Amino acid sequence: MSDRLSNFYPTTVLHRSLPGMEEANRQLAALVREMERSDPNFTAGTTTEGGFQTAPELFKRDHPALNALKGHVRAAVQSYAQTLVAQECSVKPARMEFGLWGWAVILRAGNGQGIHVHPYANISGVYYVEAPPALLDGASEAGRICFHDPRPRANMNQLPRQITRQSTAPVPGDLVLFPSWLEHSVPPFRGEGERICIAFNAALITG
Repeated sequence: MSDRLSNFYPTTVLHRSLPGMEEANRQLAALVREMERSDPNFTAGTTTEGGFQTAPELFKRDHPALNALKGHVRAAVQSYAQTLVAQECSVKPARMEFGLWGWAVILRAGNGQGIHVHPYANISGVYYVEAPPALLDGASEAGRICFHDPRPRANMNQLPRQITRQSTAPVPGDLVLFPSWLEHSVPPFRGEGERICIAFNAALITG
């Protein structure tokens, strides 16, 4: 008897912790809260349910902490893109440059995000600025980003206790990158505190 196991269509998510971001996070949190006071709320027409969301031009701002974060995001996108291309492309693109845009989101008790994808990008991600400590203990999916099984038939005739969803805690200082087609959501949480994150998209520049 001779067996051969093949693993087709992998789905890889990058988790990267950025050390020494405490002061930058304080500045980013202050910036986003100030934008909530002064700018329109862009949750209308999105999957963000409650809370506050900035316009997707956040990365155009010139701000020291935001500029530092943009550097980290660009480096992570380039690193992650190498893995993604190796897994999913028969030929590496001649040009590995990405257009980048991002926005900030504040969620409070009862707020969340419905299941969605990012159809106009190749790589998407989120950076966590601040989160209530209760969301970090892993006891519940509330307030955590949940990634849903991307295989369309995975929910048919499931095995007992089959896993079709993975969740990640919103740890301040962490970056999470994933394919833009991967469905994800954030279940509402309860209790005090604010969950502040900066989400972003990267699209391969072609032509």
